[in-house]
Amino acid sequence: MAFFITSFISMMVIINPFSTIATLIALTKGAGKGERDRAAFMSSVVAFCVLVFFALSGFLLFQLYSITLEAFRIAGGMVLLIIGLKMFAPDEKKKSHHRFDRHSFVVPLAIPMTSGPGAITTAVVLASQATTAWCAIALWAAIFVACAVNYLVLRFSSGIQRALGVDGTEAMTKIMGLLVCAVGVQFIITGMKAAFPLLAGAAPA
Repeated sequence: MAFFITSFISMMVIINPFSTIATLIALTKGAGKGERDRAAFMSSVVAFCVLVFFALSGFLLFQLYSITLEAFRIAGGMVLLIIGLKMFAPDEKKKSHHRFDRHSFVVPLAIPMTSGPGAITTAVVLASQATTAWCAIALWAAIFVACAVNYLVLRFSSGIQRALGVDGTEAMTKIMGLLVCAVGVQFIITGMKAAFPLLAGAAPA
């Protein structure tokens, strides 16, 4: 249960469905409610499949490219740190506006908005910490619940955006950005300690 809770919180912080609300509304502008609901559902399903795939195949990819877990943790932590910082100050010039089509739930909603590099990194690193079958099942369940919550948030995106307002949505994104930065720094610390055991035994000044 403890591993499930840890995995769920980590995945929710990285997925951050509130940051996808504006994109969903922009993509489905002019579309019917049924099409918006379908986009929300299918993007969550695709994201779940992508994250579980990388959680299962992460070690094989490591062996194929001779990548150590410590290196991946450090690199992943850097990626998360960059993502978190960008959540504080997004580049308005890079925001894209796509016309709605029936494939929009794949790109950009599922990939990279929901299951982007940060979420994939988190899934692979958590999978490396699942030392038992029960822990692995807990991780898959956490990914499923996180994607289910993502669907619910997107399903009621219009109401949530009206309730939070522009300022509220922006504040929520910045809070999530801070948490993403914290997770990234923790990944870097864990990777550095594993790669350099002397750091783990160093006494604080």
